Amino acid sequence: MKIFKTALITIIGIVLMLDAFLLPFQFLAFDEGYYYKLFSDLKVHEQIGIDDLALSRVTHALVSYIDNGSGDINLRESVLGEDVQFFNNKEIQHLHDIQVLVENARTFLILMNILMLLSIVLLWWFGKNNSAQFLKDLFSPFKYAFFMTIIFLGSLIALYFTNFDWAFTKFHEIFFTNDLWLLNPQTDRLIMLMPIEFFITFVSKWLTSVSIILAVYFTAGYFAPKTLLNR
Repeated sequence: MKIFKTALITIIGIVLMLDAFLLPFQFLAFDEGYYYKLFSDLKVHEQIGIDDLALSRVTHALVSYIDNGSGDINLRESVLGEDVQFFNNKEIQHLHDIQVLVENARTFLILMNILMLLSIVLLWWFGKNNSAQFLKDLFSPFKYAFFMTIIFLGSLIALYFTNFDWAFTKFHEIFFTNDLWLLNPQTDRLIMLMPIEFFITFVSKWLTSVSIILAVYFTAGYFAPKTLLNR
């Protein structure tokens, strides 16, 4: 029984860690307003040769396609005064790969959270005659999640400050089975929209959000049980 309960607590902790990283990532990755502001701040539209309205349309098409496949990534825009298809075929194929990756990640996260909910129900079942023990078991995973998250977060921060380019390359090599992500910043507008500065800023904001969740986990794991059990 004790081993089974430990396994349940471990499962919940692992899912909480995944949520700490993936939920804020999804929140940022599908925030059209955030993309548009960051594009504007980096003045990528001026380098590409489009105006603000075109940038707004391109941003909407890009984000909505990555999110749920609804965006029109075959859109045409006036670039440097010439009417062209904004994204070339290579970029469109890469965006398709990204969209598939997003859907798979979303399905994986949903399934993992369902597993976490089932684990919580089982914990309740085993501790239904002892509410104090159930509360203790319920908050224990936050301790595991805190330590696992802080270790992984520390590794990401170290990579961020020491060798971001290497980490960026490895990420793409792991999650993509082709080299379509190797875009030319001189000719491919997708990488013009998202230069390395875009990803550095994005990752910085993402890791900040993870740190906030980490503080919540610490509070839930170490202070919430004492507060509730001492009432």
